[in-house]
Amino acid sequence: MLVMLPQDWPDDLDSSVEAESVRVLRRKPGRDGCDSVRSALGSGERLFLLCADGAAADSGWMVAGDHIGLFGPSPLAGPNRDDLGPRFPSLKGIYSCPEGSWRRGLVLRVPHWQLATPAELAATGADAAVSAAVDEAVVAGHGGGRVMLLVRCSAWGSACGEPAPLAEAASRFCETEGENHESGAGAPETRGR
Repeated sequence: MLVMLPQDWPDDLDSSVEAESVRVLRRKPGRDGCDSVRSALGSGERLFLLCADGAAADSGWMVAGDHIGLFGPSPLAGPNRDDLGPRFPSLKGIYSCPEGSWRRGLVLRVPHWQLATPAELAATGADAAVSAAVDEAVVAGHGGGRVMLLVRCSAWGSACGEPAPLAEAASRFCETEGENHESGAGAPETRGR
């Protein structure tokens, strides 16, 4: 499993998910981790725990069940990586959204989550606005990966102070996706291009 954390999340989170089959990377501010996801897909990885900060009506933790991507270009624009997947992949079902100590919801990809407004969430029906992780999820889905997108939601005017449930998220994700990961289900070769 590849775990991708925002650069400014606490350093002790890296050790909370350490395991032989888990690799933890930090996303640099202002950059996405799409190249890291592509590299991991090329190495056979199919499980991606992607973490992001976001704005929501209520502070707390949320796992995305899907996303809305109305802002900005697609990370799949340009020449296709045929080794990763088809030109126009279906992204239906790329998100794993297990039960846990978090709520579940829909994320809206925006240029700057700190500038998102309640009206944008209301107009789209989204539960949180994020700037990171959605592009990485799209790339992972293109390559046959499964994604758990964990969002630290901050309500307008207040930050989420709850500790990150990262170890729980990694454990639940592995429990729900373990059989698919072991068998290679979901890989482009088995998705019926």
